[in-house]
Amino acid sequence: MRTTARFGEWAAETSRDWPAACLKEARLCLIDTIGCMLAGSVEPASEKVVTTVAAWGTGEATVLGETRRLPPPFAAFANGTAAHALDYDDVLDPAMAHPSAPLTAALLALAEEEDRSWDECLDAFLVGFEVMARLGEAMNLAHYNNGWHSTLSLGAPATAAAVARLIGLNAAQTASAISLATSMAGGSKQQFGTMAKPIHAGLAAKNGFMAARLAQSGVTAAEEAIDGPWGIVAMTAGEAAPGTRVIDEKLGGEPAISEYGAWRKLYPCCGSTHRPIDALLAMRAEEGLAAEDVVEVEAVVSFAAATNLRYRLPQNVAEARFSLPYCAAAALIDGRVDTRTFTAEAIRRNDVLALAERVTVTRDAALSGTGAVSETPERARVRVTKRGGGMCERIVSVPTGHPQQPLSEDALKTKFLACAARSALAVDAEAIWRAVHGPPGVGRVAEMMRHIQVHH
Repeated sequence: MRTTARFGEWAAETSRDWPAACLKEARLCLIDTIGCMLAGSVEPASEKVVTTVAAWGTGEATVLGETRRLPPPFAAFANGTAAHALDYDDVLDPAMAHPSAPLTAALLALAEEEDRSWDECLDAFLVGFEVMARLGEAMNLAHYNNGWHSTLSLGAPATAAAVARLIGLNAAQTASAISLATSMAGGSKQQFGTMAKPIHAGLAAKNGFMAARLAQSGVTAAEEAIDGPWGIVAMTAGEAAPGTRVIDEKLGGEPAISEYGAWRKLYPCCGSTHRPIDALLAMRAEEGLAAEDVVEVEAVVSFAAATNLRYRLPQNVAEARFSLPYCAAAALIDGRVDTRTFTAEAIRRNDVLALAERVTVTRDAALSGTGAVSETPERARVRVTKRGGGMCERIVSVPTGHPQQPLSEDALKTKFLACAARSALAVDAEAIWRAVHGPPGVGRVAEMMRHIQVHH
């Protein structure tokens, strides 16, 4: 059976009786992402997407942080972009991607349009999460290290599977939706540090949504779109990838959200900065390291991290999120890295830039990144040389927020409320939190959207 058919059959027919732990994790993913959407809705990329698509007509779907309403696929585009605009949204390790931004954006738009329940939305989310994880296992690290931004390249077919599940497509239609979405996928890591990067998440949401609707209308597509000689595995990952045998072995077993979980981020910047930031904040808090005592900071990171973090001194806020020297210097001087770190004023501070000049980023030769994700552990080693010749050193393998060191629910709620407060529109953040965390069988997505449309 071809991989699209395998995914299609599983996505259409798998049981809706998910373990309670999986449903809880999905709820946490959704609420975290809704917060990121509200916070990101005021960012330039988000505002420009809304302005562009609103010129083509209005609709009935909510755009978070906006009074304007759009047709559902355009609302998915706008909300997906907003969710990723701060690089604050969650990460799925095997996919090396941000799963919840495109999945949540598309599912909210559809669930509002069709008055679907939270239970139905959570079920569809888990289907999309599964497809993204298994595609990531089949294609990474080769796919990612070839320069593909997996949030779009894997996010579009995963979102198509999720939307297909929510609208009730059969196995053949779902396979076509996933296949069609591979033709709407792309996304280069060359765009990291630009407005285009968050737009990738919006495109994944919109394109996955459109692919499922096209399949519902009877559009068909190649069964070999994933595993054929010109399928996405061969073209974008090649022989270095584990291949689709991983999908055959694992699809239908332990759910990916149980196996991997989602890394809900503590800092609004590229995940590759988080281990070094954790190390420096720990040195500051536990060893009394002061910024004025620092002569040099050396961060030794993986191949993937080093290539992601290619900006030394950022020229704008988008670049700052991908500049380890800047993030490291800000962490040492401010004792925090949060949304205040990434403003036009903050990135121009002379003391931060002077310290950033003394931060070097080196690739760890032992972490070349040529195998499967599970075979290539991530870590960062940070060494600080102090005035007078003293040294501090930390190795961080598991960053704060990772499933192995998760944010507490209280910490996640604090993040959510702070994100909601950034919205240009006043929102009832407590009501949104309660709606997403409601008991099984209770609540509809459209009801929650009304709490997002509270005006000043």
